[in-house]
Amino acid sequence: MARIENYGQDQPTEQDAVRALADLVGPQMAEGLWGLSVQALGLRRPVSTPAELRRVAEHVMEVGELSRVAGRSLKVRIITYEALARTVKA
Repeated sequence: MARIENYGQDQPTEQDAVRALADLVGPQMAEGLWGLSVQALGLRRPVSTPAELRRVAEHVMEVGELSRVAGRSLKVRIITYEALARTVKA
């Protein structure tokens, strides 16, 4: 897991995403929803790159109200991580 040291920010992972979704819809529903979203996008698990995680998050956001919250939260976290990573590399 890549960590941006000066900011204390870990790269988001699939495990983080499923856990956050499970907090809202329960573990079985979260696992199923995540798996179906990954499959619908033609990806393979574990989803590991920020770009792929963002795609799955956006797909999850389209499913329902609670999943929209989790998907948007993940998307914001990914965007923040990517922005911080660019400033560290610059």
